[in-house]
Amino acid sequence: MIVLDTSAVIAWLLRLPEAAEVERRVTAADSLHGPALLALETAHVLHRYVRRGDLSAEQARRALAEYSRLGIVAHVHDLLLPVIWRLRENFTAYAASFAALAVMLDAPLVTLDARTARAPWPADLLPLRVEVLPQ
Repeated sequence: MIVLDTSAVIAWLLRLPEAAEVERRVTAADSLHGPALLALETAHVLHRYVRRGDLSAEQARRALAEYSRLGIVAHVHDLLLPVIWRLRENFTAYAASFAALAVMLDAPLVTLDARTARAPWPADLLPLRVEVLPQ
């Protein structure tokens, strides 16, 4: 079981240089998880790529279709809100939703963002396990 953040999902969907490492983690995991926000963030990033001309609308549509086939279990945010709020000093609410879910599931958070691993963490919460994939 792993929690994927948007950077890992985008790398995989767009076959960025980090895609092979993300695929290794995804295929080794028995289940994939993310906050419900993950689908919206993924669509938002793909939309940005299209607007910049880095991706065609058809490529983005295919990436979203592939995202839907990944079988990522989407978790509602309500249960995560207390931890998200506790992390407000060091994480945006968006980033905190991924970290809070990883802690709630006692699963590693797979990301390309090294800042997540370096962020201060409250001592009274279960530790956050972060796997930062090479960039």
